[in-house]
Amino acid sequence: MSKSKDKRIRKFNKKSIWPSIIGLFILSSIMVGIIVAILEIYVFDVINRKMLEANQFSQHVADYMLRNDAAEMTPEDLKEHMEILGEVPSVVLVDENGDIIWKNCDDVPDLRKITTYTDPNEFFNESIEMIFQDEGEGNGFLKGDSNVFRQLFTNLDWNSEALEEGIDFLEYRNNPILNTKVWIAIAAEGQTVLVLNDITVTNGDLLMVILTMAMIVILVLVFMVYHIISIVDIARNQSRVTKILYTDMVTGGNNWLYFTKKGDKLLKKNRGKNNYAVIDFRMDKYRSFCTCFGVKEGEELLERFYLVLKKQLKRKELLAHHDEADFGLLIIYANEEDLLHRIAKMESEINRLMPQIKLYFRFGICLADNGDRDVDSLYNNATNALAMMPEDSEEKYAFYNIEMRKQQLWERKVEDEMEKALENRQFKLYLQAKYSTKEEQVAGAEALVRWIHPTEGFIPPGRFIPIFEKNGFILHLDDYMLEQVAMQQAKWLREGKALYPISVNVSRAHFTREDLAEHICRIVDKYEVPHKFIELELTESAFFDDKNVLISTVKKLRDSGFVVSMDDFGAGYSSLNSLKELSIDVLKIDADFFRGMDSVERGMLIVSEVINLAKKLDMKIVAEGIESKEQVEFLAAQECDLIQGYYYAKPVPVEEFEEKYS
Repeated sequence: MSKSKDKRIRKFNKKSIWPSIIGLFILSSIMVGIIVAILEIYVFDVINRKMLEANQFSQHVADYMLRNDAAEMTPEDLKEHMEILGEVPSVVLVDENGDIIWKNCDDVPDLRKITTYTDPNEFFNESIEMIFQDEGEGNGFLKGDSNVFRQLFTNLDWNSEALEEGIDFLEYRNNPILNTKVWIAIAAEGQTVLVLNDITVTNGDLLMVILTMAMIVILVLVFMVYHIISIVDIARNQSRVTKILYTDMVTGGNNWLYFTKKGDKLLKKNRGKNNYAVIDFRMDKYRSFCTCFGVKEGEELLERFYLVLKKQLKRKELLAHHDEADFGLLIIYANEEDLLHRIAKMESEINRLMPQIKLYFRFGICLADNGDRDVDSLYNNATNALAMMPEDSEEKYAFYNIEMRKQQLWERKVEDEMEKALENRQFKLYLQAKYSTKEEQVAGAEALVRWIHPTEGFIPPGRFIPIFEKNGFILHLDDYMLEQVAMQQAKWLREGKALYPISVNVSRAHFTREDLAEHICRIVDKYEVPHKFIELELTESAFFDDKNVLISTVKKLRDSGFVVSMDDFGAGYSSLNSLKELSIDVLKIDADFFRGMDSVERGMLIVSEVINLAKKLDMKIVAEGIESKEQVEFLAAQECDLIQGYYYAKPVPVEEFEEKYS
């Protein structure tokens, strides 16, 4: 998996519901704080008003008593005056020594506890005790720094005028909030008037507080319910998207993304406890099946494959559809025999799906080492093991091994260095002489490439040419070799030396371009070499690509004066039709006809007939790979034109060829 893709997936997975939950918690906390603040403001506003009313009433009573010489006043006088206001309070008058001068009640506070303050901050910084009396319980004490006391009085709007004269609060309560009796002391003219005030929060006040709180709570609950529903919806949507992300559209099961991510986790947590193997379970000839029965039926078959294979899995094993008719499996095995037995059982169960049809399967297997953590790489190794199996192999199982690993590393090294090697001219031109059977002397040569690596040394073509043919770099190498030959021919021409026709390979990959003939002409004409000294070799396999382009290109090349030959005739599935449709100048017979003791006579017979056929088609014959005198004598007898092989000469560097044959 690419890093960018993996990063996007990780970013998606991080989009969890936790931010929403945290957001809900924070917002809920803020809302609760707002509720508490509103309630506190509202409640203390009510208490503040009640206390101000009590303070004003107490001040009015104190003014009346002091103005009318309270010491000579009877309780009835006070009662008469207060009845006009609508109520008669309990009042106590004390002198400057704290002795009671006058009272109209029996329950009075403990006058020894009275302390007068003119500064509210001073009042609350002191650790004082306020007197209170429970009904029938007698006197008790309430700490002045208690939370109830502080909450009750901290937010009061103190009457500044009263403070200047000195006010003392002595608390006498039945209920801490709903009903509170408070003695308020008014000091003036050496006397102190204590008035008992009944501070009661009415039902109307409570109702307003309760309604306000209920409305706010309802709003908060609505908000929280809405937010919770949103979080649940986000979680459900994310679950759906995740399911889609990890679902294969063909089988409906787990896809490759799920397989790789889950597989990596299993291998990481394994730590050598189980032996894991990654398998490429491939159905061969799947396209043929789809051609016969339809694409829809083919996909339905793959879905049934998936279900059958899934039933064969154990705990901590994985399965996923990979591509076309390939399935990846990550399974646990005890030993190699157990592994093959499980694979055979899977194949047997799948074959039961369609017993009337022959299904073909092959299996690439890569055993995971303890240090392996990348399932995708292991699967790639399994597919490479299958790719390296010969096409005509009857084996079903291909194990990835060390040699395959070395080959992979080598291919990677070649691909990493091929462009630099071409730029630095590490590819060298070698020439192998072609001898005439009549004169038994050099009549031409074939250009062959050798890679002289600065650290690897001499690298034979078989180790890099197949890699170049697979990755397309062969196109650049062919152009390079053609230019090297033209350059060498031009050098010999300037030096007045005899020129030999030199054949150069043209890969079948070139014949995808319609301007190939013009392209070759541009390379050769740059060095002003006569075209007749350049022979272009193409393989017979090129005939099975775009036949029309091939025929047209060959015609243009021959019209331009180039000699065109067909290389390796008979090496593959030769078609006489190619000889009929292609007008070529030279036919090269493959060396395989001359190998093998058991079939040498049959090979000679075929070679003889091919030579006769070529001569009737006005073609020259070149036999390559000739290594013995007997082969030379046979070919000479058959009037073969040229012989190429180790019997006469091996491929040598240009300098050595020049020294020997110029």
